[in-house]
Amino acid sequence: MQNFEVIKANLWKWAKRFLRGIAIVGPFVWIYLQIDYPTLLSTLSLLPSWVVLPMLLLIPTMCLQGVRWWMLLRTCATDLSLGRTLEYHFAASFYSLILPGASAQEVVRAYLLSKSVDYGVVWGSTWLSKLMGMTGWLFVGLVGFFIESHLLNYWNSQIGLVLLVVSLGLLMAVCLSFSKRVTRLIRLLFERYLPTTLVSSLSEIREAIFIFRFQKFTMFSAFLLTICLQVILVFGTAVVVYAISGTFMFWSLAAILALIELVVVVLPLTPGGVGIREGLIALLFNQMGLGIEEIGIYIFLNILGISVRLLGVIPILLGRISRDMKTNDNEI
Repeated sequence: MQNFEVIKANLWKWAKRFLRGIAIVGPFVWIYLQIDYPTLLSTLSLLPSWVVLPMLLLIPTMCLQGVRWWMLLRTCATDLSLGRTLEYHFAASFYSLILPGASAQEVVRAYLLSKSVDYGVVWGSTWLSKLMGMTGWLFVGLVGFFIESHLLNYWNSQIGLVLLVVSLGLLMAVCLSFSKRVTRLIRLLFERYLPTTLVSSLSEIREAIFIFRFQKFTMFSAFLLTICLQVILVFGTAVVVYAISGTFMFWSLAAILALIELVVVVLPLTPGGVGIREGLIALLFNQMGLGIEEIGIYIFLNILGISVRLLGVIPILLGRISRDMKTNDNEI
């Protein structure tokens, strides 16, 4: 009986890996099988030489994500430097290339930094940073849909349902995060089923999150920074699409990119959302009037942009992070 359970567990593990592989590779195969390659080559020949320059915007947006996290961490970890925070942030961006889920970077950087900074503060600020990112995309997306109202003509009921569910989910998450009464009831419920050590860790995070209720200026500043970095990302995408198609469609892309990012976060199936994101790009960009060849070029350039995360290997190679972790382990 025990052997059967082991075989069953192994089969399920391999089945998940197979399905994840299909989710990653399938959309690329589906997209590039539809492309007419002579048309693709003629489109490529018309691209301006500066088409790769907007990818450089990914570097400041990565830095701004780290700065936002540092702003939240500084409310309690006052001796934490920005440079050290960015080192962990960039290192985590490198690790997230191989880990499943759109939130892998946040999880990895929190794990690394929690070795030397208060556990509750690190994970509490990580949770709030993620909430701000999702809320920011929802705000940008709703503005985009309001300005480009014709987008709602496509899959009207489905888009409306997605926006409604995500909005309600975010509102609930924010309320749960800052309400001691509600989180206490949840904690008492979890205490019956979760290990004591895990419950204790969650209680530390809960207490750390409550501190931010009194940090209104920090929270507001971090949220403004969130909107700025997302606008930069939309602008960079709009410039690339303009180089490919000759049409500048900022607000349409704001709406569609927000929808894509929210879906990728809700469905953390692949590393960084690879495959899921590209499939959604193909479907939604086609509704905007882009041809499959133009979409194929954009996806290829987008993958090149992801390579910016390889910069995260620099602090790892320098050994600063590993030294910090070893020092902390020795102290323990």
